[in-house]
Amino acid sequence: MKKTVLLLVMSTIITGAFAQKRKKSEQPLTGYAITAMEKGGRSWKEVRLVNITTGEEIKSVYQSKLETEAFNARTGAPVVKKDANATAVKAPVKKIVDLDNELAAAQGNNVRVKVVVKGPVVQYDKPFATNSAAMAYDKKHERLYYTPMGINQLRYLDLKTNKFYYFENEAFGTVSGHGDGANQICRMVIASDGNGYALTNDGNHLIRFTTGKNPVITDLGALTDDPANGTNTIHSRRGYGGDMVADASGNLYVLTANRNVFKVVISSKVATHMGAIKGLPDGFSTNGAMVEEGSKVIVASSESSIGYYRFDLTTLQAEKVSTIASVFNASDLANSVLAFDKKKKKDRKEEAIEEQKQPAEEDVTKKSPLQNGIITNGISVYPNPVTNGFVKISFAGQPEGKYHVNLIDVAGKLIQSSEVNINSSMQIEEVRIPRSLSGGSYLLKITGAGNKVSFTNKLVVQ
Repeated sequence: MKKTVLLLVMSTIITGAFAQKRKKSEQPLTGYAITAMEKGGRSWKEVRLVNITTGEEIKSVYQSKLETEAFNARTGAPVVKKDANATAVKAPVKKIVDLDNELAAAQGNNVRVKVVVKGPVVQYDKPFATNSAAMAYDKKHERLYYTPMGINQLRYLDLKTNKFYYFENEAFGTVSGHGDGANQICRMVIASDGNGYALTNDGNHLIRFTTGKNPVITDLGALTDDPANGTNTIHSRRGYGGDMVADASGNLYVLTANRNVFKVVISSKVATHMGAIKGLPDGFSTNGAMVEEGSKVIVASSESSIGYYRFDLTTLQAEKVSTIASVFNASDLANSVLAFDKKKKKDRKEEAIEEQKQPAEEDVTKKSPLQNGIITNGISVYPNPVTNGFVKISFAGQPEGKYHVNLIDVAGKLIQSSEVNINSSMQIEEVRIPRSLSGGSYLLKITGAGNKVSFTNKLVVQ
């Protein structure tokens, strides 16, 4: 009996050690988050790429303090910056309830009402002028779609160019201002059909927007409750806020801010109550959500910076996933992963390894003096082929410091040289390919950290 117990203990220890080793070698779990300037803040105007496991920022995507230029999403013309007095919300003295107050009221807590007097309130042309709690990541086009609070307008940030685009004079919902809690849009996602979907707090407007050429915005109307829902209705005011994720079979999952989960069949617009998430700490509202893999969903709170949590769509049981004491509390999370996707997932490191195993084209092999350079698996390059004039370089677990990125033709001639600073264990940098460069095969060579790190990869430009 003692031997059996000892064997079981040793087996558990060994299994745990292997699991820890495996986790350390994996790419970090990342997601885009709408946050405040600081942890624990309440102004949802910053966009960050965050490491869900550590809770730390990987990259600042947008900072509200910086001046930005916005363009019309249809014409490409610059959005005219209007005079502050012309764009301000002017009205008699009235009560404006922000996102946190709306959530507090819905949960029966005290509301801190902000009284606004006559005069300029906000300039609508700034990207996140009125805060935002709804964002979706379109991986195909490298865009972050979102809508500001209190403004019925769809906008997106082009991650390739860091430019903002607005669908001007095109209704995106029916919200009339910050005080219109029912019509605020706090839930948005890109579904398996490639289209974006957004949902108002009251569940009466499911809005679809296409993401390809000539985008179309369509209000599909109200969701209806499954008869089995009983009093757990998708239209409950107590559920205002939250987020939305999608699965690989064309369904949506609405997470309300008070932890309830509804499965929505897009074709029928029927919402089925699945239950409430269990195991979250007190005061943790579920405002941001993204799929990790399979049935696992990550949630963030706008109210609490205690951590990020993972729950299972099949059991609704939650557990803490972040490892530090304080994270960026967020009004929204977004990534491109679909729930219950059975396709084999390959991280960037695996893709890079496969690319490096593929035989190079004959002319590159014969003519390039750099073909036999040292390849470091922690560095990967994508997309490849390059079709949009930009290439991204992922640095995973590389030494901090300056890295030189050289683009070389098949004859060994230097086409372009640039420099990047690596200061994170997981960092993604974007490099522009010269517009004058003709299509064909090239080499991308990366060196850094005192020439101790060297990476060479064939790059096809189309």
